[in-house]
Amino acid sequence: MEGILETWAVKSMFIGALVRILVVSQYFWPENFRINDLCLALKDKGHEITVLTGKPNYPSGVFFNDYVDSPCSFDFYHEIPIIRTPILPRKSGGKNLLLNYISYLVSGSTYGAYKLRKQDFDIIFVCQLSPVTAAIPAIVLKKLKGIPLVMWSLDLWPESLEAVGVVKSKLALSVVGKLVSWIYGHCDVILGQSESYLNAVRRRSGKVQLELFPNWAEDQFKIEAKKVDLPSSVMTIMFAGNVGDAQDFESIIECAKLLKESGSRVQFSIVGSGRKFIWLKSQIEDYQLDDYFILHGQHPLEHMPVFYEEADIALVSLKPNDIFERTIPGKIQSYMLASLPILSMLDGEGKKLVEAADCGLACSASAHQKLYENILSMLSMSPERRRELGVNGKNFAERYFNKILLVAKLETLFETEIERVKL
Repeated sequence: MEGILETWAVKSMFIGALVRILVVSQYFWPENFRINDLCLALKDKGHEITVLTGKPNYPSGVFFNDYVDSPCSFDFYHEIPIIRTPILPRKSGGKNLLLNYISYLVSGSTYGAYKLRKQDFDIIFVCQLSPVTAAIPAIVLKKLKGIPLVMWSLDLWPESLEAVGVVKSKLALSVVGKLVSWIYGHCDVILGQSESYLNAVRRRSGKVQLELFPNWAEDQFKIEAKKVDLPSSVMTIMFAGNVGDAQDFESIIECAKLLKESGSRVQFSIVGSGRKFIWLKSQIEDYQLDDYFILHGQHPLEHMPVFYEEADIALVSLKPNDIFERTIPGKIQSYMLASLPILSMLDGEGKKLVEAADCGLACSASAHQKLYENILSMLSMSPERRRELGVNGKNFAERYFNKILLVAKLETLFETEIERVKL
């Protein structure tokens, strides 16, 4: 991987023209996603960035209070202009979530296209999180402006819908699958985080060019490894990110029960929110696990390093499913750069990464008994070994998930596509 990225970096040195990039993403600042960091990196390289997005309401489901009070304050992100298209908030429940998805699709394709009608761009870059339909406004704009479209795919549909039980109808999944094939077919390049992820995309993408594009850790997570011992205090295990169905908090609760039975001095620090947050809170109360959990809720990205610095260990988990095996949760790279030893309870690419980097202890998805045993192993581990695991992760992240090289690769891809369309 390192050699490939360095090759792209060398190529990018010869790119003379600055690129006018239209970024299309249903989610953007003040919502916390890596697309924010990527836009800043591209801007710092001198490119002109414009963002088409929705009104901020993730993950709470309601429009952010600060945005409601002063929407004009959110028209620029570090001087990057933002076009915010009207959408319905996520709220709660499947019906409202579906309406949220449809409203962005329709509004982005009409209102967004109208607002951008007089602006010229060289390329469109769409950040495809959930839902995949968020890419449709980008396809509309591609047709209107006659420019190439690069899609950064971060969620596989319809597989992820089936994996978390959102859609169970085989007919509905088939219809969504055909829609996904149509969306992929209108892209010029699709980026994916792992080779197995790209293999899943390939089944529906036809002859579209596919490129490996792993996640990186934001610079603020570059924290030195701890030098303190743990036996005299409670070991803090931090989980940062979405508290949803995929993250398997059922198994984390079962693990916490075992820790309570053994009287282990451990506390899970949960930093984030999501659709399972209320359920998690009720489980903690029902099983009297208050001493084993602290729920911090959602916090802005700039506040996250504080929680990272207070943590001793970091936790990443996903339910057992073929689709989850192909993904590498972005939090892993952040944990690694922060020099935190990692406890992983997942399968596939994420588990392989933790093992390859020798940066923590891994177990299979939903293996709460093994997670419990790994936590006890971390408790009994020497401070030197825990620090070594953290340093291993940091070194691995700096070598293989280097943001500078990844941005260079993206610049080269943009230039290549722009030149191809001109021919």
